[in-house]
Order: sequence, then structure tokens, then C-alpha cells
Amino acid sequence: MSVLPGHIRAVLFDKDGTLVDFDRTWAGTMMAGARDFAGGDETLALTLCEAVGWDSARGTFAPDAFFANNPNASIARRWRDLTAKPFTAHDAGRLDAIFARAILGSVAPLGDLKAVVSRLRGRGLVLGVATNDSRVSSEQQLMALGVGEEFAFVTGYDGPCPPKPDPAAVREFARLAGCRVAEIAVVGDSENDMNLARAGGAFAIAVAADEGHRAVLAPMADLTIASIDAL
Repeated sequence: MSVLPGHIRAVLFDKDGTLVDFDRTWAGTMMAGARDFAGGDETLALTLCEAVGWDSARGTFAPDAFFANNPNASIARRWRDLTAKPFTAHDAGRLDAIFARAILGSVAPLGDLKAVVSRLRGRGLVLGVATNDSRVSSEQQLMALGVGEEFAFVTGYDGPCPPKPDPAAVREFARLAGCRVAEIAVVGDSENDMNLARAGGAFAIAVAADEGHRAVLAPMADLTIASIDAL
């Protein structure tokens, strides 16, 4: 049985950590980019990964990883600082291209994504994604997961809306879905997502699989769930 309130007519999801298993999807993809920026130096590549939130000892991303909460251009800039080379706009595009190629071989869903999407669409809900990843890559990932055609709206750090937590994404999604912002549920696993919901006037649903995560997000949310399977 879905926990989604009856007044909700559209659902705006975060992608990484909500629809997509962040560690399984991004660990190898991140390393591919780091190796390129490190010129093949494996030690430096690992240093670059750790500088954006990779925990080498645990083999996972830190909960507040810079990599998870910032666009590729910011990651490229940080990596260039550590390689003592000047950052250029070309670096951001280069990292976009590396990530877009690498991620399609590793993108992994969280929960029974196809079943959740089918259930929500069967109820007539409009679905969208607001992510800090790039829009085109995100659309490709959703297609690779077999659910891309079910999402009517995708916005990334590169548009069409400003990056989260700017509320423009909620307003534009409401316009597209033909509903009020209060009839939109924003579903995500980060403070950024909860701030997006609050700023946009939407219903905030936090995805928190562990108690530590829940303690941080629950006070910011209208509803807290362990995974999207609850929807």
C-alpha cells in the first residue's frame, strides 16, 4: 500500500540516492574521470576521489560528499586545483563527457524502480526528476533503467531550470503537470531536496535508509520513508 498522500498529483524525484544506487552507479564513473584528470597517475586519481568525498577505507561515499552535492563543473574545478593546472570551461565539458560514457555501464536502480514507476503512473501521476547531474546524461540513465519514457520532466544542473534548491524546478513542473505546487511531492535523500520542496511549496518526502540519515532529514520533511518502494 502506498504511503503517498491522496492530494498528490505529481512527483518530482531526486535521482542519485533516491532512484539510483549512488555508490554502485558512481564509484567507477568517478574514478574514470579522476584518472583522466590525473593523467593516468593512480595515486593522484585516488587523492582526487577522496577530495570529493570518497571514503577509501569503507569503499563508499561520505554522507556529505562534495561529489554528491555539486555539479560536474565544481568537481572539475576542485580537481584542477589539486593537479595545479588552471581550470577552464573545457574541463567541465570534458568531465561531463567522461561521466556520460562511463555511467551507462554501471547505473543501478534503488528498490524495484520499474514497479514503483508503473504503480505511480497507473494512478495517473505525472513524474519528473530534478538532479544535480546533467540533464542529458540523466535522461540516458533513466532510459537505460527502462523507465525513461515515463518521466515527463527532467532538469539538471545545466537546465532547463536553475540547480536545486532553487524553487523554479517545482514551479515549472507544476506548470507542465497542470497542478498546484502544493499537489507536488518532492522525493529525495538530501537536505538539498528538502530545501527545494520547502522553497517551492511542495510536499517533502525524505528517503532515509538508516537512523543517522533519518535523524537529519525527518525534521525537514512532511513524510520520511526508507526507500521509494513505499510509494
